[in-house]
Amino acid sequence: MNVNNSNNLSHSSNDDDKSFQQFDLDGIDFNIVLSGNKTGGKYSLLELHFSTEKENEVPLHLHSRETLVIYILEGNFSFKYGNEKIDGNQGTLLKFEKDIPHSYRKTGKTPGRLLILFFPAGFENFFLDLGLNQSKMKQSREEDQVLLHVLEKKYGGKFVFG
Repeated sequence: MNVNNSNNLSHSSNDDDKSFQQFDLDGIDFNIVLSGNKTGGKYSLLELHFSTEKENEVPLHLHSRETLVIYILEGNFSFKYGNEKIDGNQGTLLKFEKDIPHSYRKTGKTPGRLLILFFPAGFENFFLDLGLNQSKMKQSREEDQVLLHVLEKKYGGKFVFG
């Protein structure tokens, strides 16, 4: 797992403001547009940027606390949601309920951007913890797996391998 934390993108001098931070996770840029500390914990908003270079994928996972609303801003995507396969392009709006495994892949050679609303808020901090921990030291693959397991427990998420 390759994570680069670009905390210098913050647009606020307030250390408690977790908005406008960007993290690169295996070639997908995760931008925290609006954090839960600005919404009273009701929701958070992330924007994901997928490169044109390859068909990046967020692997199959689930959230035990949050429902997601995903809006395709740009590009073509293929989603797995439970047993369904859903293809979408610009303007597609999807709602993924908690506890149902899902994944998404940008398809084709064009850029891709997703806007993801998490409600309630809190999961945006997964990226903060992952990015901050990864930026402090270069970890081995085994240490990455341990960190992911700790963060899964902390944030109620789970990657589904199999």
